[in-house]
Amino acid sequence: MQQNRVAVIVPAAGLGSRMGGTPKQFRMLGNAPLLVQTLRAFAAVEEVGIVVVAVPEKEVNVVEELLARFGLAVQVVAGGATRQESVGEGLGAVGQTAEVALVHDAVRPFISVKQIREVIAAIHEHSAAAVAVPVADTLRRSADAVFGETVDREGLFRMLTPQGARMDLLLNAHEEAKADGFTTTDEVELLQRAGVNAHLVLGDERNIKLTSPSDWAMAEALWSAWQKTEG
Repeated sequence: MQQNRVAVIVPAAGLGSRMGGTPKQFRMLGNAPLLVQTLRAFAAVEEVGIVVVAVPEKEVNVVEELLARFGLAVQVVAGGATRQESVGEGLGAVGQTAEVALVHDAVRPFISVKQIREVIAAIHEHSAAAVAVPVADTLRRSADAVFGETVDREGLFRMLTPQGARMDLLLNAHEEAKADGFTTTDEVELLQRAGVNAHLVLGDERNIKLTSPSDWAMAEALWSAWQKTEG
């Protein structure tokens, strides 16, 4: 496979307000900022030819310098007001120079090279794919702080990243959503709106999204063991 055939878009323009303080993607995890740790996994996948990170416009130069300091060859672009807009900016920077596009959250550092390759393989076979894990907890509705009906969890999954598709399909899905004024939080829904089914790739429960102080504490506790097995 030629290296320029897979592009990775990493939206990292969020402010991390729930975490407080320094934007979470720039906090230190182990020996490097969280964003760097996340990108290192994709840098180790030989099928990946280009990685684009979307950050706040005022941070573009700073992030370029940061990533270069850690030896990461990454293109940095200004993101948008939403995750979807940031991904769109990243896709626009790549265009049709790649056959496959993956989108991965900047704040999911527990992603393995093996998992990335599984998603790429699934896209080549099925045109679109995403990582997810089965819902394990009991689900129950609630109103006015009182529990209501139990929700059947059979067939329910928690969506993770990376998610992706053939570049032409993902570009079209984003363009259709933009034209319709439709906004969502993941690529699978955009693809579904455009008539594209995404193949399910079973994920790893450790592939958590760091959004709160408790998530960060868990990540710091897990990071050393993760590096020994996946680093």
